[in-house]
Amino acid sequence: MNSAATTSGAQVPRLPLLLTAFAITAANFMNVLDLTIAVVAVPSISGSLGASPSQGTWVLTTYSICLAIVLPLSPWVCKRYGEVHTFTVSVIMFALTSLACGMSNSIETLVFFRALQGLSSGLIVPLSQTILLRIFPPEQHGMAIGLWSIASTIAPVLGPILGGLITDSIGWPWIFYLNIPIGFVAAWIVWTSMHHMETEIKKVPVDGVGMLLLAITVLVFQLVLDKGHELDWLESADIRLMINIAVIALIAYVIWERKEPHPIIDYSLFKIPVFVVASIMGVIFNLVYFASTVLYPIWMQTALGYTATLSGLVMAGTSVLPIAGMMLVGKNIGRLNLRYLVISGTLVMMYAIYMQAVSTTDSTFQQLIMARVVMGVGFTLMFPPLMVISLGSVSPDRTVSAASFFNFFRSVATSVGIALGITIWQSRTAFHRHRLVEELNPAYADKEAAFQPLAQLSGGNEEAMWAITDHIATIQASTLGLNDTFIVCIVAAVPVLFLAMLIPARLGPKPENEKPKNDLQEAERAQDTERESKSVDKTEIKRAVVAE
Repeated sequence: MNSAATTSGAQVPRLPLLLTAFAITAANFMNVLDLTIAVVAVPSISGSLGASPSQGTWVLTTYSICLAIVLPLSPWVCKRYGEVHTFTVSVIMFALTSLACGMSNSIETLVFFRALQGLSSGLIVPLSQTILLRIFPPEQHGMAIGLWSIASTIAPVLGPILGGLITDSIGWPWIFYLNIPIGFVAAWIVWTSMHHMETEIKKVPVDGVGMLLLAITVLVFQLVLDKGHELDWLESADIRLMINIAVIALIAYVIWERKEPHPIIDYSLFKIPVFVVASIMGVIFNLVYFASTVLYPIWMQTALGYTATLSGLVMAGTSVLPIAGMMLVGKNIGRLNLRYLVISGTLVMMYAIYMQAVSTTDSTFQQLIMARVVMGVGFTLMFPPLMVISLGSVSPDRTVSAASFFNFFRSVATSVGIALGITIWQSRTAFHRHRLVEELNPAYADKEAAFQPLAQLSGGNEEAMWAITDHIATIQASTLGLNDTFIVCIVAAVPVLFLAMLIPARLGPKPENEKPKNDLQEAERAQDTERESKSVDKTEIKRAVVAE
């Protein structure tokens, strides 16, 4: 079955359209959900597996970075094995690796299977977009994007609340077991409904060397971010070695790709200014959003004493408006000013982060959840325009490449944002704790009154008093460090306001498929046309035989 046929609207899913769309969306929902469902479970996972909180965050960053690594391969895999086959197998593998994650009994084993889970999910992200657009007619693509955006928006928000409820009630392994029924049911529905709509399978070459060099660069760089604070950054010989390896691999990758006829990433996309600007804004958005989202529930549990469920309820505030707002914005995206949407969404998101930045140990539940509700408003206004601009600015034959490119850098930004957020938070916490401890000297005349309540609380036991004092100082330092980290996030989001001026207010007509640029491509196009013609002739012959 050739791709032309499948995109022409001549074929429809064998199961009801909405059921197929729901299965595709559910698979994407499951995939995105795993970015955040473990956020509120990090303290529980770390405690049960004997790991530190910073090591527990590897469960998050490993998943994101491995998801990013496989994204550039998605165009080749789809051509080699077909989009429907690839999507179905990826969903099944995701369910199986989820089972392995839940059965892990050490942090090393869990991180390993989370890496495999990320690799299997890397193909789900772009294909969920392209397959969803294939089954809807062009005039309903806005609604399809809105449906996909709902899953991509609600899943990261519901992740913490589901993770909290599951962790507190039946244990953290079940946050992974949840994927098993969803994955197998979604895979069965998509395969049953769409296997007759498979795209044409082609044996195209793949840049294995480039993929290896890119993977080494990204993985080693992520290791530097994850372990840098723990190993004292450049003071550690291991960190210096990993930085050298990452730099050498990156240089080698750039040199190799200059002469590679089949590069891993479609660099011609860099020639589309609107797509480049949308991708940069998407990277900044993911850096800021996930850094602020991941740290907040961890702080609530460690500083405020919230349970995983209670912190998850706070994070659920982000989903109050996106549930209806994402669909509404997606449906009317053609009539709205994209530039104004992005700017207003960015400003609202910055204000939401500011509301988080002024949080204290005396902040109420209502104050905490209101910050997340405002964050949901910003997400609703900002995310759909970025998706529509990035995929709407390329021709249909480059949609898969554009989706993999866009999501590759967004996934890397997610992992980097979490790692940098944790690093800045730990660094600023250590700074504030040092300053606070310096002031904790009861010998100072003006400090005696402050120590009297602590002395009474400890019953006159000096050792107990200092233990209580140290605990209070740690909590306050953690809160001040979190405030500083969120201020950094606000500053990091400022460039989006200026980049938004470079995107169009209205999205124009989608570019046509590119014409072959050389004789080789012309020959390939001719072969495709010949194969299509032969396929049609054979079909007509079979029909004639049956008629006779």
